[in-house]
Amino acid sequence: MKFVKKLAVVLILLGLLTGGQILYAAQPDSGADVSKDGDTPEDIGTGAAARLTLDSENRYDGMDKTYSEGYVPKVENGSVYLVAPILSSKNLKDNTIKVSLDLGDAQSAPFVHKNYEKNVKYRKAKVNDGGKKVKSYVVAFWLELKGDRVNGSYPVTLTAVAEDKAGNPVEQTFTVFVTITDGKNPGEEPQPAEPAAEPEEPPVFAPKVLVASYKFSKDEILAGDEVTAEITLVNTSGADSVKNMTVSVSAPTEQFTLMDESDTKYIEALGAKETHVLSYTYRIGAAVPAGQYHFTLAMDYADAKGNVYTGEGRVKCSVNQPVKMQFDPLSIPSELTVSDVVEAQAFAMNLGRSKVYNVRAVLEADGLTAAGTIFIGDIEPGAQGQASAQITVSGLSGGGSLYGETEGTLTFYYENEAGEELSEVTSFQTAIASPFLGSGSEPEDESGQWWIIMAIIGGILSIFAVVFCVEKIRKKSV
Repeated sequence: MKFVKKLAVVLILLGLLTGGQILYAAQPDSGADVSKDGDTPEDIGTGAAARLTLDSENRYDGMDKTYSEGYVPKVENGSVYLVAPILSSKNLKDNTIKVSLDLGDAQSAPFVHKNYEKNVKYRKAKVNDGGKKVKSYVVAFWLELKGDRVNGSYPVTLTAVAEDKAGNPVEQTFTVFVTITDGKNPGEEPQPAEPAAEPEEPPVFAPKVLVASYKFSKDEILAGDEVTAEITLVNTSGADSVKNMTVSVSAPTEQFTLMDESDTKYIEALGAKETHVLSYTYRIGAAVPAGQYHFTLAMDYADAKGNVYTGEGRVKCSVNQPVKMQFDPLSIPSELTVSDVVEAQAFAMNLGRSKVYNVRAVLEADGLTAAGTIFIGDIEPGAQGQASAQITVSGLSGGGSLYGETEGTLTFYYENEAGEELSEVTSFQTAIASPFLGSGSEPEDESGQWWIIMAIIGGILSIFAVVFCVEKIRKKSV
């Protein structure tokens, strides 16, 4: 009987000793494996409820030391930033614990008493300046301090409540001591203090998704074409992924018709620094004016913590109007005479929807010489332009007959709205005749007759000269 009573006393004492812990002296529970990055706690035992312990071996954001090294919450700007990373020996329901604070006596404690309570999720956190990542329940509170606080060390009790997967209730209390050194010393009269600054929440940097590049299925896009745009998106974040992403595209005008079933695409996930290619196909109206147009992309997505963000991107598309010109053959008489100077006309019509610039023509033909370039100028859509030039007729070259049929070309040059020079060639025919024959006659040996005519003319002139000299001598002799 005495042995049974002694055993009962020992069991009671053991129960009392395991009822609570002091955080700054606590040691990590060897049952919680925090070295496996991304794993959840492994269940230890089958019947016992989960146990909550402090991770005293790792230093989290906001801590200058680990708990085993003597961590003390940081006091600055009239507030205390308290961090308590908690580990669990088993999986907990919804991977969540509820934590509340007891700040002690409201009169003597340096804290402004409020209801401090929050739910904390099991998550992966960087530790030891990013040396590795650990999954734990990271509890963090900003505690506002009184203006007339007294220096000293004050306890803050944290109570963590949860439920494990087996339905067993889990509850554990921890105590953290906060050291105040910027207040008044015990026994001093209170001094007026400046209002405490509002505690600042740690900044949250959103992952950015941008348009990295894009390309079209055609190098030159013309009005009336059907073209596909391939757009590459990139998650610029080096650490955070995005999920549940939707991308909607907006056309610049109603004359851009989307050929896909929907203007919205869905991307399930986009990891850090990853890219994703989207494609959209459009038919461009034939009446779209030449110019640069912008497609707008509207992006909605969430990060791994469920925070929702929006973004926007733009894609530039340059559209040209096709040039359609009609050039008439050179307007010139069907027969010309050597030494004639005639006027020939060149005609050009703009059948396209865009203006053409600096329309001009260059004539090339054997026996014909134009007085420079035939300049027509700019022509508006649907308009006609014309210009004339003086053409001098000479004999045919090549050592044969000076007269006969000749074929020439009229080359038109012009520029589109992009400044590119285009050209088109037309041809024409005409005949060159001798100035000493009537229209339609054909001498048997035109070159020989030419020299005969010149010889006759020379002989006549010689006779007139002899007669003139004889007559003059006769008059002197009289």
